[in-house]
Amino acid sequence: ALNELKNEGIVERFPNKGTFVSESTAFTAPIEENSFYEQTDTTETLLPEIACIIPSIQDLFSLSMVNGVLSAFPENEYICHIFQSRNPQIENYLLKRCLETNITGIVLFPQDQPFFSNELLFMKLQKYPLVLLDRYLPRLDTSYVIADNRSAGSLCLQHLHQLGHQRFAFLTSSERHTFSIKYRLDGIYSTAEQLNIPESSIYLIEHFMYMDKSNKYDDLLVKLVKEEKITGFITAESGLCAYLYERFHDLKISVPGTVSLVSFDKPTTDQKCSDFFTHINQSEYLMGQEAGKILRNRIEQNDMNIYHRIVAPKLEVHHSTGSIVL
Repeated sequence: ALNELKNEGIVERFPNKGTFVSESTAFTAPIEENSFYEQTDTTETLLPEIACIIPSIQDLFSLSMVNGVLSAFPENEYICHIFQSRNPQIENYLLKRCLETNITGIVLFPQDQPFFSNELLFMKLQKYPLVLLDRYLPRLDTSYVIADNRSAGSLCLQHLHQLGHQRFAFLTSSERHTFSIKYRLDGIYSTAEQLNIPESSIYLIEHFMYMDKSNKYDDLLVKLVKEEKITGFITAESGLCAYLYERFHDLKISVPGTVSLVSFDKPTTDQKCSDFFTHINQSEYLMGQEAGKILRNRIEQNDMNIYHRIVAPKLEVHHSTGSIVL
């Protein structure tokens, strides 16, 4: 390649020194008669561009949500950009870049942080087309579509209680003040009060870092089952539920039987098919689709109304929950 550039006079090559761009070179790329890129009519209308910003699309829940958003925008009428924010700093950067470019509107799955950014405040003041997805930000009155996390937490506890379970553990890789976790716990504790279940019978385990798939939590799990007599486990993430099942399997703790597992979203494992697990279906595709429809209506109809959509969860009962075997 360098020899070809040298033959065309674009670069000069010197032994023991290297290759350098010729000072007198003014290179113009050749234009082929049948070029793939054809010049377009300057009067042609540009397609509006929208962005979907989401923390991660590595799991089926997030991917289904993104597909729901995309379903609201015809491919031949919109250009849709998908961004992974991963942390608050990247989210703020992406919002700023969207404001600086020709992004017409945004569906945002916001990072969980105590204060909203200057970019979000600016969007609100400028009436920029923005729809929040899966969580809302207090004190920032904008359209959002979320799941009813309180009802979801309540459904989990009611189901386990109906099967005879009396002692429970709620496990999450996040912390209790995270948006979704907070409201799920509210649903669990309020339902426990209605069912006369003492709060001391519900163990909360935060920052349960299961992603490395190690057995470092085996002692804790054995203690919960053998000493604390926990039989009903509720996990805030599907991956955490799959991890618990695999560890209980290796520890010879039967599921169901000795313990029951309920998960938010549908888990998958190498040992069991997805239809094995009792889980909360949050209708994530529907949430994404509804957020996309609100944004599209805002763009096309200039609908300035603020919409708050709360999607009811569904408990799908399968084989990972059952009555206690005495």
